[in-house]
Amino acid sequence: MVAIIVSILLALGLLFTALFSVQNATLVNLRWLFWQSIPLPFGWVLTLGFALGLVTGAVLWVGQRRWRFPR
Repeated sequence: MVAIIVSILLALGLLFTALFSVQNATLVNLRWLFWQSIPLPFGWVLTLGFALGLVTGAVLWVGQRRWRFPR
């Protein structure tokens, strides 16, 4: 049951992110120290950041469960 609720919440998050990205086509440049990206639509940047956060959270969650020390 919990897996279904989590899946629905993730699907809603992806849906809202996709809708927001379609509506925001303003070009932005990402800058970090001396590096600068090509101009990308703001919606793409937001979607990539959301996806990167999901992947990072999933990797950390799996790592935490796998390497839990016995008490």
